[in-house]
Formats: sequence, C-alpha cells, structure tokens
Amino acid sequence: MGAAILGQITEWTASAAPPQRQRDLLMKFLLLIGGSYEAWARLGPDDWSENEEPHGALIAQLKQAGEFIECHELNVTPAGARIVRTANGVTSTIDGPLHDSGDFASGYYVLECADIDRASEIAAQLYESRFAPIEVRQIGA
Repeated sequence: MGAAILGQITEWTASAAPPQRQRDLLMKFLLLIGGSYEAWARLGPDDWSENEEPHGALIAQLKQAGEFIECHELNVTPAGARIVRTANGVTSTIDGPLHDSGDFASGYYVLECADIDRASEIAAQLYESRFAPIEVRQIGA
C-alpha cells in the first residue's frame, strides 16, 4: 500500500491489481468529497487528526475486496484551482474554484464495484460524510 503523507493523507495508489472476479460486471464510480470553508472552520485539531486512521482502514478494506482504484486529496485553497475556458479560439482563465460560494471539492476516491448502491455504502463510511456531502457518480456509461 503506497501512500504519500504531508500532514494529512494526500495520495494512495493501489499496489496490486484487484483479485480476478467477474470484472465485466463491475462499474467504476467517483466519490467526490465536498467541503466548505464554513463547515471546516467548525472542526478542531482533533477532528483532523482523527481523519487519517479511518481513511487508511477503509482503503485497506477496499483493496482487499478489489474495489479500490485510487484516492487523492485536492488542494482546497483558491490558489490551488483555476477555471479555463476557450471561446472563439481565445482562452481565458480565472483563478479559484468553479463556484465562489465557499463550497469546494476536497478529494475523491475512484472505486470499482457492483453498483451505485455499493458505492453509496462506501461513501457513507468516509470520515467526511459526517460534515460534508459525498457525491457518488458513475464513470462512463
């Protein structure tokens, strides 16, 4: 299990291919972890330190089940995001996240599992689901 840790878990990658099983029946899902500066401001240092262990345990379970593909933490500062648009051959950029509402994507998991119900069960196990929405999206058709 490979990990890069800088204060908080920032990156995990699968170290081995999932066990061979009915691969054609599995679908890929993105769990997009939401956040807001307002919600995060209410969290104390203990809340953040309690974040790493549940992620590590969940990742280990998902790897053993062959459902884990990857997960990453995203930079949540306005300097860590940029909007790029091209119109009539002219590219314009705006620094900051897509929405100015204070809501942002703070991280994601990519899973391979049977259906959206299973992906939703996994999303409910994420530490952040206690204080932030987790959007579950099927990847592809």
